[in-house]
Amino acid sequence: MTPADLEAVVRSAAADAFDLPADRIPFVWPRGDHADGGADAATALAPRLAGLVGDRLPAGAGRPHLRVAGRIAARMAELRDRGRLSYARLHADDRGFLNVTLGARQRDDLLREAAADGARFLTGRVWGGSGEWPRTGLHAAGPVAQARRWARADARARIALAAADGTPAPPAAGEVSWRDPYLDGDRDALFTPAARALGAVGEDSARIAFCRSVPERPRETETTGRDLPVLPSAEYPGAWARLTDANPAFRLRYAHAHAVSRARWVAEGAPRITACERHTAPVRRALVDGPSALDGAARREEPHILVRYLETLAGAYDEWRTCPSAATAPAEYTTADPALPSAVAGVLRTGLFLLGVSAPTRL
Repeated sequence: MTPADLEAVVRSAAADAFDLPADRIPFVWPRGDHADGGADAATALAPRLAGLVGDRLPAGAGRPHLRVAGRIAARMAELRDRGRLSYARLHADDRGFLNVTLGARQRDDLLREAAADGARFLTGRVWGGSGEWPRTGLHAAGPVAQARRWARADARARIALAAADGTPAPPAAGEVSWRDPYLDGDRDALFTPAARALGAVGEDSARIAFCRSVPERPRETETTGRDLPVLPSAEYPGAWARLTDANPAFRLRYAHAHAVSRARWVAEGAPRITACERHTAPVRRALVDGPSALDGAARREEPHILVRYLETLAGAYDEWRTCPSAATAPAEYTTADPALPSAVAGVLRTGLFLLGVSAPTRL
């Protein structure tokens, strides 16, 4: 069950519960980071719907949004009892959010959908239209601030294309190396401040650095984290020049390379990882948040939303792959290898592509 599938199910149940056309029910993405009580996702549809259907609620005690949530939950329970819907658990919390815990089959489907086609999982549509993906040569910029504006414009345009009908087809999948044309090329030919910055940190780190912060016109000394200048330069590249976890761009690209490699190793006969639910659930909830994050980045034209989402997913994956209980996991622990790393790789690859950043495939 994808986030889009879950949203459609909840909206349909709300329409039935209040005898309304489905197009009158607000569209509300389910969110993994809003989930409570160990659930996989939560939806804030009931609070959003309370003002619209308040006059349809019978007189009684209780706050309207909680009563709306109760009606939707009751309708979803009826559908499950009739075999038309499947989930493990559903409960409304004090916020009026409906918290959904998926069953084993729905969790497997979530991972398979993301692994099979990360682009379709994030956008709900096949990428096969005509058109080109814009990617400006940042080395042609003069000041670093100009290169930043170009990189952000590229990301906004690519995110908008992904969110629109007729999304252009992505380039053919293939192996991608860690080599960078500016880090590994002739740096003596880099004359402008922007070009020299690319020679210091590389294009991929530069694009992440330029898209990670919020302000359109940041101060020259502004940072977006510890030793992470918003405008990295040849004189002060900060952690953007490091091949360590201190560099968010490296961490994202490393997580993708590891996930791809992990799936390949398992296919070649390597032992599977059996990680505990405590480390598997955050990855699953982060995957649920993918479509919402991309949709928000497109609607608000804010590429940092996508960057920060990818960092959350990569962080959850890092915790999963280093789960200290993996070697001695008891029976109640979950096995999600290689489906989980393949799902993470599919979403990271798509997100990095939309930012104009390459996604290495080998460690």
